[in-house]
Amino acid sequence: MKNIGLVGFGFVGKMHLKAYQSLDNCQITAICTKNKEAIGDDFQGIFVSDYDELLRSNEIDIIDLCLPTFLHEEYITKAARAGKHIICEKPLTLTLDSAERILKEVRENGVRLFVGHLLRFWPEYQQIKSLSESEKLSEIEIVHAKRLGQAPAWSEWFRHPEKSGGALFDLHIHDIDFATYLLGEVKSVYAVGMKNNFGAWDQILTTLSFKNNCQAFVEASHRMPKSYPFTMSFRAQAIQGTVEYRVAAGENIEQINERKLVYYSHEQSFPIDVAEEDAFQNELAYFIQCVESNQENKVIPLADVWYTLKLLKAIEASLETGEIIMV
Repeated sequence: MKNIGLVGFGFVGKMHLKAYQSLDNCQITAICTKNKEAIGDDFQGIFVSDYDELLRSNEIDIIDLCLPTFLHEEYITKAARAGKHIICEKPLTLTLDSAERILKEVRENGVRLFVGHLLRFWPEYQQIKSLSESEKLSEIEIVHAKRLGQAPAWSEWFRHPEKSGGALFDLHIHDIDFATYLLGEVKSVYAVGMKNNFGAWDQILTTLSFKNNCQAFVEASHRMPKSYPFTMSFRAQAIQGTVEYRVAAGENIEQINERKLVYYSHEQSFPIDVAEEDAFQNELAYFIQCVESNQENKVIPLADVWYTLKLLKAIEASLETGEIIMV
């Protein structure tokens, strides 16, 4: 049984708590937040407001960080030096230099670091990955992906580029990461977009050209009107056929109203039934299992986390310069 110290209790922190409560090989022993009132009476662990106090606890095996992105390096560094394994929400950080420092701390202190790139654990996206490894979708040529909504309303920090990286790092990252999970290494990127009033990229359209000659066209937006449902879709077109996943939700992804995964062959189309699993549960259960059994993290290794961050920085450079960026 692994004891978790959950740090941060915004939207994602609450999703993590709910997921952990469904797992039987771990428990949240303590929650570290300044907003004690948000926790509720059903949590049976302890509450702390001092992160250093949490790190001094010998009971805590793993620190789960659900904090604003600009705090990740500081909090990961402290946890690593305290000998705690770490689960960190994406993005890991906002610069490659910061990522290099983080990975150095993790290596030198002999702890495990896991970064929550959620789509790799999302049931429908897992099904798309499985199809890409079968005769039904083995020769993908084109990918289209989009993720559209409003800027998160529950906290102001998302709007500031130096704190969140804007929609580029908060939203676009999901589909960029999954596209490379399917298609491999990227040759070049070209992106166009718009900035919000604080200078954060909040509308992005990126073309990725892959080394295997595939193309991906990926859109993300934090500029949609309030009445527009959070929407995401992913379409992979292969020589053998096409698979498409569509989701329409409420203000955020927890209020899904419509979801559909369909495979189109050259003769017919048919829906694909996918087990109703929670992606956060899948993700966190896997991370805990990796710690418990000291197994290699093959789903989202740190090399992939680094590579996705490298692509985001290339996309950012393309947005700023208006040029194609070779990766």
